[in-house]
Amino acid sequence: MSPISYEPKSAVVRDLVDFICRSNSRFAEFTAAVENARKPENGGQSEMDQEKIYTLEDYIKFVDHFVRWAPKVSSTGDEVLNKILVFYWVLDQPVLKQYQTAIAPETADTDLKWLSYWLVTFAREQGRWLDSEESAGSLYSFYRNSKYNKEADQWEEPENGWKSFNHWFGREWKDISVSRPVAQPNDDNVIVHVADSKFDGYWDINDGRIHLKTSVNMKGVDWPVETLLRDSGIDYKNGSFMHAFLAPADYHRQHAPVSGEVIEARNIRDQVYLQVARKEGGGIGRSRGLVRHWADPEHRRTQDQGQFYDIEAPDEAGFQWCQTRGVIAIQTQNYGKVAVLPIGMAQVSSVKLTVNVGDHVKKGDNISYFQFGGSDVCIVFEKRVKWRPDLQPGKTKLKVREKLATFH
Repeated sequence: MSPISYEPKSAVVRDLVDFICRSNSRFAEFTAAVENARKPENGGQSEMDQEKIYTLEDYIKFVDHFVRWAPKVSSTGDEVLNKILVFYWVLDQPVLKQYQTAIAPETADTDLKWLSYWLVTFAREQGRWLDSEESAGSLYSFYRNSKYNKEADQWEEPENGWKSFNHWFGREWKDISVSRPVAQPNDDNVIVHVADSKFDGYWDINDGRIHLKTSVNMKGVDWPVETLLRDSGIDYKNGSFMHAFLAPADYHRQHAPVSGEVIEARNIRDQVYLQVARKEGGGIGRSRGLVRHWADPEHRRTQDQGQFYDIEAPDEAGFQWCQTRGVIAIQTQNYGKVAVLPIGMAQVSSVKLTVNVGDHVKKGDNISYFQFGGSDVCIVFEKRVKWRPDLQPGKTKLKVREKLATFH
């Protein structure tokens, strides 16, 4: 007899229950994950209470509801983000790391462990639901929410209404030249940003590798560009790299940073991971560290019977090498090649490309869009670029099509 009496309605959630209940030790580990996620000192108790998750069975009920949830927000809250955080907060507990593929250079482009692959399957199932008419049932709530409605009067409304939640999520502007004008459209030396997002950092590429220091490994980790681009065949050995991250309320279409010919346009299927950690001051938030981990001693803030959790990690580059992502490479006339990588994160496992190989794009043209949730973008330059001097990692909020850098 299964120790979980609740019978999930969704087949993908039944698969998770079968996996958990296959052995007593595994059931105990998942039970411990929920218990750890609820401990006040770890930061997630209030969010777990909000979703009425007190036991493992409660978590299974939550997941079963979440896969068919029509997104809805209150007037000031962000229930969309909160549900995503709680979903991953339990699975990110260290006791479950053995069932998931680590976010590290050596695991990029490898077969996924069971729980990591299940997350991909879950995201696909949820994505199918969010393409349905039923998923649009509570869209009115986003028009009344202060986080989402700041520029609602500038959204392009379809004549026959929104067909699904994802249809709304990939919304466009009535007049993008007014809402997001292109910086210096006739100057090819000027590079514009690809998405509404918060700047996270830029790095030089040296001999095909990007050296990233993180809260996990202060000495740094070398990430090969060829693995990020996977089978590209394009030489980015000594160029530049940048990373920025989007919030759920952001405009979720990406635009060309430069003018030129599209020489690559493809998707890379991989993980749909989100690391969640305790925020300073309480609660939980997104954390894009490189590896699921116990905290580095220099970053310890909370102790629980000798075990330390990383409770404050910044949004960091690195996880993109292991995530589902798109690659759109553009050949410029005078400045080499530029690759834009829309990175799927958590439930945003769907990257929709709007260009094909051979297309000619102008700086600022739409090239792709995301569906559901927050996500990230990277830009890889074949040549070194000069970045705007005012960019501050984790602080500078950028709008799509505004000036980001110059080639010289």
